[in-house]
Amino acid sequence: MGFKRKTAARKKESALVMHHKSPLSTSSPTSNEMFSSSISIGNERTFMMGTGQRWTSSAQVMQQETYELRCKVRYLGCFCEKKLEKFFQKQSIYSMDNKKPKDCFKICSQKHSKLVAWTPIKCICGNMLIQYKALSPSNKCTNNILTYPKVTCARNDVAAEIYLITKFCENETLTMESISSNFIGLFKEPSNFHETTISEPISDDSQITPVWCYLYCERKEQTLSMVTAANKCHCGHTTDQFRLNNTLESKSNQIRSDTVAVWRTAAQDFRCDLRIFLPPQTSEKIFLRSLPGSGNTWLRYLIESATGVFTGSVYNDQVLASGGFLGEFDHVSSGRTSVIKAHAVGKSNSKNIVLIRNPFDAILAEYTRRRSHSHTGLGNIKIFDTPDWKQSVKSFAKNWLSRNMAYLKSVNSSLLLVVYYEDVKEDHVRELRRIVDFAGFKVNNLEERLLCLQLESTGLFKRQSRKDDFNPYSRDHVKLINDIIATLRSYIEKDAKSLSPLPNYEKQL
Repeated sequence: MGFKRKTAARKKESALVMHHKSPLSTSSPTSNEMFSSSISIGNERTFMMGTGQRWTSSAQVMQQETYELRCKVRYLGCFCEKKLEKFFQKQSIYSMDNKKPKDCFKICSQKHSKLVAWTPIKCICGNMLIQYKALSPSNKCTNNILTYPKVTCARNDVAAEIYLITKFCENETLTMESISSNFIGLFKEPSNFHETTISEPISDDSQITPVWCYLYCERKEQTLSMVTAANKCHCGHTTDQFRLNNTLESKSNQIRSDTVAVWRTAAQDFRCDLRIFLPPQTSEKIFLRSLPGSGNTWLRYLIESATGVFTGSVYNDQVLASGGFLGEFDHVSSGRTSVIKAHAVGKSNSKNIVLIRNPFDAILAEYTRRRSHSHTGLGNIKIFDTPDWKQSVKSFAKNWLSRNMAYLKSVNSSLLLVVYYEDVKEDHVRELRRIVDFAGFKVNNLEERLLCLQLESTGLFKRQSRKDDFNPYSRDHVKLINDIIATLRSYIEKDAKSLSPLPNYEKQL
């Protein structure tokens, strides 16, 4: 079993990136025309309001004023509900008078609200989703940045788009320094730019700059801006012919002969962005089991991006739901999600994907999460110089061994796929192929989504790494954890030979 997505909205999204003709006009606006555009990155959109940008069509030169008002938001979905007050807890409602979503973002940002529900006549601001089991996300939304979604709801229901503001509106100046964090690297100039571009190259030796090209490609809703040694600007996205694997230089943007400098713009890549719920009872139960701290949430993000379908959970985590994992409150038996997050061991005839992580890293991640009360926080380094940390290492280590052993023994090997976190980190595309194949998911545009994930691999809930020289483990801790690693490795080698061997997790004493 599995699923196959057939919605018209999905086909439309794929068409936008699979064809080389832009859905937007390739001609520049008329001279002195002012515009406000919506641009987006991965699961986020950046809205520019009152930018003061002007285009001159004859030379295609854009002149910037000193700042732009930009708001970064993530589209969560289109919902139907009878009463507006059921969307968020402690919400505020404002009349919109047929204004656009970006006006609503500005209002909610000023109120320091992170969640937005927008209708043509109302703007609703809040900070926490209500447990929305009664809400019905509409699969008939035509979510397209070129047009507003069309929603079919039951009679007397209210249709609302829900967004998460990931960065409050602020004045922002785009310069070489400000786009430097989006620099991907220098690459050998492709022999055929048609495979990566959707418009003819723009050339003007006196006017073309990387910032100009970046903003121009952003306006064209393209994810890559590319400047050649001949001072030509190209706009496009990753393809089979241009995968961005062979970087010549990742730090310097000094363009040499036969090279091209590439930046990731703030444009949305439709191929791995939006997710849907499947029709009820479409998908079989497939559990994603792991010890806390093993990267379950990050792998869920990757699976959602690769399949285009929300993942489920047995935990109803309000924070994750409000951050875009809308399958959190979907019933585990609904059959509307792809995989279902679970930490507990369960004996069943369902398929199980078991995620295992180096215990030194998993213990550190879970302890940090508990002490910082955050899925992404690092916490103060002083928390590791306490009796609580020393005792926690012992209990976490024993739990790592017993829980992983139980996962591997709970189901028949034919229903089990073991995925190592370190393999996902090294090559998430390869591991996602394994997961999709094991689960039996039928994804029409899988290759396009995996290409997109080359640049969109983190999501909102991946914790940053500490410095390499940070080591909170004592010598006794290292010996204890090395022993439990050896025990699990011995079991896999002797009693579960069909599984991939355990990586070399041990630390030297």
